[in-house]
Amino acid sequence: MTGTDALDRLANLAGIEDGWWDFFGTWRPVSAATKRAFLSAMGFAVHDDGAIAAALHELDTRPWRRWLEPVAVLDAGGAAAVSLTIPAARDHETLAWELTEELGAVHSGRFQVDTLPWQEERWLDGVLVKRWRLVLPALPPLGYHRLRVVAPDGAEAAMVVAVAPDRAHLPEAMAEGRKAWGIATQLYALRSAEDWGVGTYRALEKLAAGAAALGAATIGINPLHALFAGQPDRFSPYAPSSRRCVNVAAIDVEAIPEYREARRLARKIAAPGFQAALSRVRSAKLVDYPDVAHLSRPVLEDLYQVFRDTHLAENDARSQAFRRFQQAGGRTARLFCTFEALHERFLAEGKGYWRQWPEEYRHPAAPAVARFAADKAERVEFHWWLQFVAEEQLAAAHRAGQSGGGIGLYRDLGVGIAGDGAEAWAEQDCLALGVSVGAPPDPLALKGQDWGLVPFNPIALREAAYAPFIGVMAANMRHAGALRLDHAMALQRLYWVPPGASADQGAYVRYPVDDLFRLVALESRRNRCLVIGEDLGTVPEGFRERMERMGIFAYRVMVFEKDERQEFRPPEHFTEQALAIFATHDLPSLRGWWNGIDIDRREALNLYPRPGMAEEERQARSHDRGALVAALIRHGLLPQGFNAAPPLDDAHTEALAAAAHAYLNRSRARLTMVQIEDVLGLETQMNLPGTTTEHPNWRRRFPVEVEDLLADPRLTRLAAAFAAERGR
Repeated sequence: MTGTDALDRLANLAGIEDGWWDFFGTWRPVSAATKRAFLSAMGFAVHDDGAIAAALHELDTRPWRRWLEPVAVLDAGGAAAVSLTIPAARDHETLAWELTEELGAVHSGRFQVDTLPWQEERWLDGVLVKRWRLVLPALPPLGYHRLRVVAPDGAEAAMVVAVAPDRAHLPEAMAEGRKAWGIATQLYALRSAEDWGVGTYRALEKLAAGAAALGAATIGINPLHALFAGQPDRFSPYAPSSRRCVNVAAIDVEAIPEYREARRLARKIAAPGFQAALSRVRSAKLVDYPDVAHLSRPVLEDLYQVFRDTHLAENDARSQAFRRFQQAGGRTARLFCTFEALHERFLAEGKGYWRQWPEEYRHPAAPAVARFAADKAERVEFHWWLQFVAEEQLAAAHRAGQSGGGIGLYRDLGVGIAGDGAEAWAEQDCLALGVSVGAPPDPLALKGQDWGLVPFNPIALREAAYAPFIGVMAANMRHAGALRLDHAMALQRLYWVPPGASADQGAYVRYPVDDLFRLVALESRRNRCLVIGEDLGTVPEGFRERMERMGIFAYRVMVFEKDERQEFRPPEHFTEQALAIFATHDLPSLRGWWNGIDIDRREALNLYPRPGMAEEERQARSHDRGALVAALIRHGLLPQGFNAAPPLDDAHTEALAAAAHAYLNRSRARLTMVQIEDVLGLETQMNLPGTTTEHPNWRRRFPVEVEDLLADPRLTRLAAAFAAERGR
């Protein structure tokens, strides 16, 4: 076998695809250099032909060198069987098995190896190895269990057995065929009289309660992942430090119980200089994250001391709730809070990236890390307290959204993490460090996208029995009745970009799709959480059908819902098992879309790969405006002769928004969402793909406070229209 053949085979075995069809119909083969970069990020030595051959042999024979695989994900309605791979010399031995259920029940039995159903065999290093089918008497309940197999000589092996349902959770009302609607927002954009320059969990609670009173079943929000507290200028919700902890920048300082107890803080906060700064950040049109942190962080430090002096010292009910929170957070929360304290220390030395830290701190299992956590226990505890407060407020918002039997919060799970953050440090053994996640060219980003996010290493992830993936799912289904999977195709494959390469020079890497879908369904059931898969962009063949079978909702964006004639799809042709919405945070609002602000902005920033494409898109948008009006007129939602040339005025904006959402409400989709920027008739785009600082991404604030939004006649009319349509 030549070196090239061995590289290609190793890459294929590791899940790297040979090429991909781009949006323009051109086949893009993957280069040897890209394959080497990806394999290296997966942990393989590929520096020469000999190393490649050795890596190929190791990966190819790995399943034959161990009795049990790390994990088996089984269907609840299927066979209770796993594969046992064992040397033929043990054919006549009697082995014992023991299955320990998640809740502690233990089942056991014995079997003679050669009485099992034979599957296959292979010679390995001169030894015949056979694979048998080990059938257990019955499957345990849904959940995560542990199977051990022990030989008479004491040799043993163990694996995780995950039992998953055939479909994800569906709220009872939807299962009965009823439809629901909700409001989509960006948390940072919310205003309230008590906020300190950025939207808060308390403002979200007010919105959720008020929306529930209007009949909304859910509030959809941007990811709440933990960002970089020591670097407040890193505020993209889709490039987090950790997806398993929450963003403390959204804490409502004045809603913390310790705030009311901190009498000594009153003078500091009442000082004219502090109040002037507070007024400035509150009234700003854009969030100034560093200024917000400059105001709130010292106060949070003081409030933590109040908590220590008042509650921990007394070991009262609040102190006990905090200790229970710490215990429930376990290793994950402990490592996150330790990372936060370490990050503070080394950031002050100009070493923000954990790979720049002294060697002894670069791995979470290092003894120096444990010593640091013990020496700086109070500082680590401060970060744990911040998480405690944030989750308290988030839980209250979710409960408010559930009032009246609603779904509650509809959270968003980002597709990846920043490579220099807490989750990358804590889970580095399961990541492909050195490459980044992105997307090939598509209509939203014609040059492709490099999101700068670190992906899971699919091979290492399975070796870890998917624990990091399961942990991320569980964390984001907490305090949520629905969860959106950003770029849901990551369950099957992800587009990786090599270091230093342009975004269109990447390749797809396969993931264990059967197992990941089942695990999503399992966590969905365990947490009673509806799952919505954002299936936009390049979608693998059969992926949407798999979502349908597994009970995962599709994501239907009206501006993309067109047929082969480029006419808007009739409501009755929408997917039933889906969420329907006019646009997304990566698109302009209805008014902005109509006026073409996204095209103007992309053209000004040179985001089109060739001259003339902006004008082509303007012509297509003109057609789409006409097609949208025609569709709305056909369904009696706009009067004949409706004509609104851009730019839209307020009256035409409201008429179009009402008609478009009535159209979506008539669709077969079981869940319809309304964006606040469309309620308020704003000409905004919260995020412009392909940009960082060139556009005010993730900074725009709404012009009115939550209470005024809930009383806005445009929202109350929309709510009444949704109720009337459902009563027809």
